[in-house]
Amino acid sequence: MRTLVRGSAFFIIAFTAVALGMDLLMQHWAIFNDPGANPAKVRRLVQSEGPREIPVFGSSKGRSAFIPDSLGPTVYNYSMESSNFDVIEFLLETELAKPRTTPVILEFNHRFFIHAPGHTIDAATFIPNIHLPGVRDFLKRNGRFERRFLVPGLRYFGSVQEYIRKGMDEGGSATRQSVKGGMFTERAATPAQLASQVAARQRSIALRKKLDHARDDVKAAISAEDRKRLQMLNAFLLFSEPRDRVARFEELVASRPERQFLVAYTPQHWSEVEGIANFGEITALFNALQARHPNLHFYDYSQMPLPDDAFKNSSHLNNKGARAFCGAFRHDAAQYLKLP
Repeated sequence: MRTLVRGSAFFIIAFTAVALGMDLLMQHWAIFNDPGANPAKVRRLVQSEGPREIPVFGSSKGRSAFIPDSLGPTVYNYSMESSNFDVIEFLLETELAKPRTTPVILEFNHRFFIHAPGHTIDAATFIPNIHLPGVRDFLKRNGRFERRFLVPGLRYFGSVQEYIRKGMDEGGSATRQSVKGGMFTERAATPAQLASQVAARQRSIALRKKLDHARDDVKAAISAEDRKRLQMLNAFLLFSEPRDRVARFEELVASRPERQFLVAYTPQHWSEVEGIANFGEITALFNALQARHPNLHFYDYSQMPLPDDAFKNSSHLNNKGARAFCGAFRHDAAQYLKLP
């Protein structure tokens, strides 16, 4: 019996040591060694106290559009792929709890307010930061928390490949470079690639119109599967403004009236804007928000005229497009960015 107890104790101690060692190795070698990786961005935001930092929050569109040093020496780009208000609300709450009085820059697109935490909140971004203030509660509120996230040796199961892939890219690659949180490339989509992406989007637009018409036609039969497909296409192609989410966004803006919120709809390829049939509702919403909140400023560059070679694909700018956008934004928002 005594031998069994000793053996069990040894196994538990050995397992704990190995698990902790794996955690430390993963964090040091793969997770936090790239300051532009999403987990490192979250940790930086939570821990940063620099009084002059100007944060940028947004999706991958913002990550490739806002060149930090082009906008000011203290700008840092916290944008992450797929993130919208699901993630940005937490990032804003974290930022606005700080005593900083600098402006906040937000990248906006027509899917900003959609609630889809299974798609927008990548647990792998937050697991390494699970013990930082607010992170666990954030994941719980959005149904993204699992108890294994608290267990060394188990928490990174299923995410190792993602961490290693991103961690090994800390110096950038031949086509992409990470600078102050942003991810930039000089590469432009080839005409064939862009044509294929545009054609795919136009097929989605045409299908949405067809299903939308069939839904309202008593003579047409639309299946439950088609109704679900239409719901997904509407979420993908139309702007939505859930009242509760807009109200929470307003509360954040109103909570810090001394901070300026600079909301920019970054330049889009013409094919992206074409499918947003209710784009006018975006303008109407921000006209109303600006009227209620003097510290909120909306800049619409969605239809900024740019050539095809200013895009790395139909959804994201490359460096040529980002430089043109940042030049316009820097000029338009200079009084708030405090640029010379």
